Amino acid sequence: MKANALFLTEAELAERIGVKTDLLKDALSALSKSGFPEPDPLFGGRRYWPACEAFLDRRYGLTPSSAPAAIGLDGQETWS
Repeated sequence: MKANALFLTEAELAERIGVKTDLLKDALSALSKSGFPEPDPLFGGRRYWPACEAFLDRRYGLTPSSAPAAIGLDGQETWS
């Protein structure tokens, strides 16, 4: 597997995540119900790695807050 490949098989995805393929296959049903990216038929049934990584980052609280830009750090609206 190329380290910079974007579309991954389940085995490649498991390797990239760091788990055994069987463990990933067992988890995919539950993950899919939570919004894990589905395989793309246009790319041989492979999953888009950046979307998978973004899902995992959200799942583990690693994405920044999505507070509206119009609210300042002090909580006051800063409309122009």
